[in-house]
Amino acid sequence: MVKEAYRPGISVVMPAYNEKDNIERAVESALKVLKDASDDFEIVVVDDASTDGTGAMLDRMAASIPALKVVHHDRNRKFGKTIRDGFAVASKELVFITDSDNPIDMEDMKKAIPLMKEYDFVSGSRLTREPSVKRIVYTAIYNFMIRTVFRLNVRDVNFSYKMVKRELLRKLDLRSEGSFIDAEMLLEAKRRGARIKEIDIMYYPRALGESTLASPSIIAKILYEMSKYMLRRLFQFGRSGPV
Repeated sequence: MVKEAYRPGISVVMPAYNEKDNIERAVESALKVLKDASDDFEIVVVDDASTDGTGAMLDRMAASIPALKVVHHDRNRKFGKTIRDGFAVASKELVFITDSDNPIDMEDMKKAIPLMKEYDFVSGSRLTREPSVKRIVYTAIYNFMIRTVFRLNVRDVNFSYKMVKRELLRKLDLRSEGSFIDAEMLLEAKRRGARIKEIDIMYYPRALGESTLASPSIIAKILYEMSKYMLRRLFQFGRSGPV
Protein backbone atom coordinates (compact mmCIF):
# COMPACT_ATOMS: atom_id res chain seq x y z
CA MET A 1 0.00 0.00 0.00
CA VAL A 2 1.34 3.43 -0.94
CA LYS A 3 1.56 5.73 2.06
CA GLU A 4 -0.51 8.85 1.51
CA ALA A 5 1.51 12.08 1.55
CA TYR A 6 0.93 14.47 4.44
CA ARG A 7 -0.58 17.60 2.87
CA PRO A 8 -2.13 19.61 5.71
CA GLY A 9 -4.00 22.87 5.34
CA ILE A 10 -1.57 25.77 5.80
CA SER A 11 -2.00 29.46 6.57
CA VAL A 12 1.05 31.64 5.93
CA VAL A 13 0.92 34.82 8.02
CA MET A 14 3.12 37.79 7.13
CA PRO A 15 3.24 41.24 8.74
CA ALA A 16 4.05 44.09 6.36
CA TYR A 17 5.09 47.67 6.96
CA ASN A 18 6.50 49.68 4.06
CA GLU A 19 7.49 46.58 2.09
CA LYS A 20 6.56 47.63 -1.46
CA ASP A 21 9.97 46.48 -2.72
CA ASN A 22 9.65 43.04 -1.14
CA ILE A 23 6.02 42.06 -0.76
CA GLU A 24 5.31 40.87 -4.30
CA ARG A 25 8.21 38.45 -4.26
CA ALA A 26 7.28 37.29 -0.74
CA VAL A 27 3.69 36.48 -1.72
CA GLU A 28 4.64 34.82 -5.00
CA SER A 29 7.30 32.68 -3.30
CA ALA A 30 4.84 31.57 -0.63
CA LEU A 31 2.18 30.81 -3.23
CA LYS A 32 4.53 28.64 -5.27
CA VAL A 33 5.56 26.55 -2.26
CA LEU A 34 2.03 26.23 -0.91
CA LYS A 35 0.72 24.91 -4.23
CA ASP A 36 3.34 22.18 -4.05
CA ALA A 37 2.90 21.32 -0.36
CA SER A 38 -0.82 21.66 0.36
CA ASP A 39 -4.26 21.31 -1.21
CA ASP A 40 -5.84 23.81 1.19
CA PHE A 41 -3.93 27.01 1.86
CA GLU A 42 -4.07 30.76 2.29
CA ILE A 43 -1.68 33.68 2.63
CA VAL A 44 -2.64 36.29 5.21
CA VAL A 45 -0.76 39.59 4.96
CA VAL A 46 -1.43 42.30 7.54
CA ASP A 47 -0.50 45.77 6.31
CA ASP A 48 0.38 47.83 9.37
CA ALA A 49 -0.67 51.20 7.89
CA SER A 50 2.20 51.36 5.40
CA THR A 51 2.92 54.77 3.87
CA ASP A 52 4.74 53.58 0.74
CA GLY A 53 1.87 51.98 -1.17
CA THR A 54 2.29 48.46 0.20
CA GLY A 55 -1.40 48.22 1.04
CA ALA A 56 -2.57 49.23 -2.43
CA MET A 57 -0.11 46.80 -4.01
CA LEU A 58 -1.48 43.98 -1.84
CA ASP A 59 -5.06 44.82 -2.82
CA ARG A 60 -4.13 44.64 -6.51
CA MET A 61 -2.46 41.28 -5.97
CA ALA A 62 -5.43 39.94 -3.99
CA ALA A 63 -7.73 40.73 -6.91
CA SER A 64 -5.97 38.03 -8.94
CA ILE A 65 -4.86 35.67 -6.14
CA PRO A 66 -7.89 34.11 -4.39
CA ALA A 67 -5.70 32.58 -1.68
CA LEU A 68 -4.37 35.99 -0.61
CA LYS A 69 -6.17 37.66 2.29
CA VAL A 70 -5.19 41.23 3.13
CA VAL A 71 -5.85 42.90 6.47
CA HIS A 72 -5.36 46.67 6.74
CA HIS A 73 -4.64 48.66 9.88
CA ASP A 74 -5.97 52.21 9.91
CA ARG A 75 -2.97 53.24 11.99
CA ASN A 76 0.38 51.71 12.81
CA ARG A 77 -0.22 49.10 15.51
CA LYS A 78 3.32 47.63 15.70
CA PHE A 79 4.63 44.14 15.17
CA GLY A 80 2.93 42.12 17.90
CA LYS A 81 -0.56 43.41 17.21
CA THR A 82 0.01 42.90 13.48
CA ILE A 83 0.96 39.26 14.03
CA ARG A 84 -1.99 38.66 16.35
CA ASP A 85 -4.42 40.13 13.83
CA GLY A 86 -3.00 37.75 11.24
CA PHE A 87 -3.59 34.83 13.59
CA ALA A 88 -7.20 35.92 14.03
CA VAL A 89 -7.77 35.50 10.28
CA ALA A 90 -5.73 32.30 9.77
CA SER A 91 -8.08 29.35 9.38
CA LYS A 92 -6.00 26.33 8.36
CA GLU A 93 -4.63 23.40 10.36
CA LEU A 94 -1.07 24.73 10.45
CA VAL A 95 0.01 28.36 10.70
CA PHE A 96 3.41 29.44 9.37
CA ILE A 97 4.77 32.83 10.40
CA THR A 98 7.50 34.66 8.51
CA ASP A 99 8.37 38.22 7.54
CA SER A 100 7.58 39.91 4.25
CA ASP A 101 11.18 40.99 3.55
CA ASN A 102 12.13 37.50 2.34
CA PRO A 103 14.36 36.40 5.25
CA ILE A 104 14.17 32.75 4.17
CA ASP A 105 13.94 30.64 1.06
CA MET A 106 10.24 29.74 1.18
CA GLU A 107 11.13 26.24 -0.01
CA ASP A 108 12.51 25.74 3.49
CA MET A 109 9.00 25.99 4.88
CA LYS A 110 8.57 22.40 3.67
CA LYS A 111 11.14 21.24 6.24
CA ALA A 112 8.71 21.96 9.07
CA ILE A 113 5.65 20.26 7.58
CA PRO A 114 6.51 16.57 8.20
CA LEU A 115 7.72 17.44 11.70
CA MET A 116 4.24 18.72 12.57
CA LYS A 117 3.03 15.12 12.71
CA GLU A 118 5.19 14.72 15.84
CA TYR A 119 5.50 18.27 17.20
CA ASP A 120 3.12 21.14 17.96
CA PHE A 121 5.54 23.96 17.21
CA VAL A 122 8.59 24.13 14.92
CA SER A 123 10.88 27.14 15.23
CA GLY A 124 13.82 28.02 13.01
CA SER A 125 17.34 28.89 14.08
CA ARG A 126 19.55 30.94 11.75
CA LEU A 127 22.47 29.12 10.17
CA THR A 128 23.83 32.47 8.99
CA ARG A 129 23.96 35.63 11.05
CA GLU A 130 23.07 39.29 10.72
CA PRO A 131 25.53 41.43 8.72
CA SER A 132 25.35 44.08 11.46
CA VAL A 133 27.65 43.57 14.44
CA LYS A 134 25.23 45.56 16.59
CA ARG A 135 22.35 43.25 15.74
CA ILE A 136 24.50 40.17 16.33
CA VAL A 137 25.28 41.43 19.83
CA TYR A 138 21.68 42.43 20.57
CA THR A 139 20.36 39.08 19.36
CA ALA A 140 22.90 37.08 21.37
CA ILE A 141 22.12 38.98 24.57
CA TYR A 142 18.37 38.71 24.07
CA ASN A 143 18.47 34.97 23.36
CA PHE A 144 20.64 34.45 26.45
CA MET A 145 18.19 36.44 28.59
CA ILE A 146 15.17 34.46 27.39
CA ARG A 147 16.94 31.12 27.88
CA THR A 148 18.19 32.07 31.34
CA VAL A 149 15.20 33.91 32.79
CA PHE A 150 12.49 31.64 31.40
CA ARG A 151 14.46 28.39 31.01
CA LEU A 152 13.39 28.17 27.39
CA ASN A 153 15.56 25.74 25.44
CA VAL A 154 15.52 27.66 22.15
CA ARG A 155 18.65 29.11 20.55
CA ASP A 156 17.10 31.73 18.25
CA VAL A 157 13.92 33.21 19.69
CA ASN A 158 13.15 36.00 17.22
CA PHE A 159 13.87 34.33 13.89
CA SER A 160 10.92 34.73 11.54
CA TYR A 161 10.43 31.02 10.86
CA LYS A 162 7.74 29.46 13.00
CA MET A 163 5.10 26.82 12.29
CA VAL A 164 2.45 26.06 14.88
CA LYS A 165 -0.71 24.02 15.01
CA ARG A 166 -3.70 26.34 14.91
CA GLU A 167 -5.36 24.26 17.63
CA LEU A 168 -2.49 25.20 19.95
CA LEU A 169 -2.29 28.79 18.73
CA ARG A 170 -5.87 29.44 19.77
CA LYS A 171 -4.99 28.48 23.37
CA LEU A 172 -2.02 30.83 23.72
CA ASP A 173 -2.47 33.96 25.83
CA LEU A 174 -0.74 36.41 23.48
CA ARG A 175 -0.77 40.07 24.48
CA SER A 176 2.45 41.54 23.09
CA GLU A 177 2.15 44.66 20.96
CA GLY A 178 5.78 44.59 19.87
CA SER A 179 8.64 42.26 19.00
CA PHE A 180 8.35 40.29 22.25
CA ILE A 181 5.57 38.38 20.45
CA ASP A 182 8.08 35.76 19.22
CA ALA A 183 9.25 34.93 22.73
CA GLU A 184 5.70 35.11 24.07
CA MET A 185 4.55 32.54 21.52
CA LEU A 186 7.28 30.10 22.52
CA LEU A 187 6.83 30.70 26.25
CA GLU A 188 3.08 30.29 26.07
CA ALA A 189 3.47 27.12 24.00
CA LYS A 190 5.88 25.74 26.59
CA ARG A 191 3.45 26.67 29.37
CA ARG A 192 0.77 24.66 27.58
CA GLY A 193 3.02 21.62 27.41
CA ALA A 194 3.54 21.86 23.65
CA ARG A 195 6.14 19.73 21.90
CA ILE A 196 8.62 22.24 20.44
CA LYS A 197 11.27 21.46 17.84
CA GLU A 198 14.01 23.85 16.69
CA ILE A 199 15.64 23.33 13.27
CA ASP A 200 18.45 25.06 11.40
CA ILE A 201 17.37 27.31 8.52
CA MET A 202 19.34 29.52 6.17
CA TYR A 203 18.76 33.23 6.79
CA TYR A 204 18.98 35.92 4.12
CA PRO A 205 19.50 39.50 5.36
CA ARG A 206 17.15 42.17 4.07
CA ALA A 207 18.20 43.30 0.60
CA LEU A 208 15.71 46.17 0.15
CA GLY A 209 14.07 48.60 2.54
CA GLU A 210 14.98 49.37 6.13
CA SER A 211 14.75 47.37 9.33
CA THR A 212 14.01 49.03 12.68
CA LEU A 213 14.32 45.96 14.88
CA ALA A 214 17.68 47.03 16.32
CA SER A 215 16.54 50.56 17.19
CA PRO A 216 16.77 51.59 20.87
CA SER A 217 13.02 52.19 21.06
CA ILE A 218 12.23 48.66 19.83
CA ILE A 219 14.71 47.13 22.28
CA ALA A 220 13.24 49.16 25.14
CA LYS A 221 9.74 47.98 24.17
CA ILE A 222 10.87 44.34 24.15
CA LEU A 223 12.41 44.66 27.62
CA TYR A 224 9.28 46.40 28.92
CA GLU A 225 6.99 43.69 27.57
CA MET A 226 9.28 40.96 28.86
CA SER A 227 9.07 42.48 32.35
CA LYS A 228 5.27 42.69 32.10
CA TYR A 229 5.11 39.04 31.04
CA MET A 230 7.27 37.97 34.00
CA LEU A 231 5.08 39.90 36.45
CA ARG A 232 1.89 38.52 34.92
CA ARG A 233 3.07 34.95 35.23
CA LEU A 234 4.44 35.46 38.75
CA PHE A 235 1.14 36.98 39.83
CA GLN A 236 -0.83 34.09 38.36
CA PHE A 237 1.56 31.57 39.91
CA GLY A 238 1.11 33.20 43.30
CA ARG A 239 -2.67 33.12 43.05
CA SER A 240 -3.28 29.69 41.61
CA GLY A 241 -0.04 27.76 41.48
CA PRO A 242 1.81 26.87 38.24
CA VAL A 243 -0.03 27.98 35.09
